Amino acid sequence: MGAEIVEGLRWLANQRLLRTMAVLIGLLNVTLTAALAVLVLLAGERLGLSSVGYGLLFTCMAAGGVLGAFLGDRIIARISATWTIRIGLLVEAGLHLALAASRSTVVVGFALFAFGVHGALWNIVANSLRQRLTPPALQGRVASTTLFVAAGGNCVGALLGGVLAARFGITAPYWVGLVVAIGVAAATWRVFNRAAVTRAYADPPAAEQQRTPVP
Repeated sequence: MGAEIVEGLRWLANQRLLRTMAVLIGLLNVTLTAALAVLVLLAGERLGLSSVGYGLLFTCMAAGGVLGAFLGDRIIARISATWTIRIGLLVEAGLHLALAASRSTVVVGFALFAFGVHGALWNIVANSLRQRLTPPALQGRVASTTLFVAAGGNCVGALLGGVLAARFGITAPYWVGLVVAIGVAAATWRVFNRAAVTRAYADPPAAEQQRTPVP
């Protein structure tokens, strides 16, 4: 089993597109979970919301997720997978900026709604790329490795959010999240270029490549 895990990790490390997506989501999960960990304090102290209002903020995000899942295929086909990823990175940054700088419930609610849409679209693109590019024998290992990175980011972020808020103020996790999101977007923008993503979808899936006899 150890050898199989290492094989999956090694394959993912050598696949630039999927490796970048895994690392990217791990980093963004750190800042996102840090942000959500103190959102209840932000909602009460800066937005003046009750427990019902706080719940409505998450309802905004859930509504965005439902809309994104329902219209996902059409949106991605219209703007392309490349721009789905790139715009999603900007939405991540915009969410942190709204939470850090705005005292408007409407602005924050809209930012969470947009993030919900982005999350649904991102899952569609990320999962389709992983399933298309990963050989069948490695599907489970690559998926679990990606999940491990994402969940690891969540664990770190849950601790980091409270530490930053306690030491530097309630908006500190959001300003840090904004800086990280901008940095991640800048560092990975060219990786998700139209040619690379289009080639990933245009080439025969890994499953077909394995079945195709080599002349």
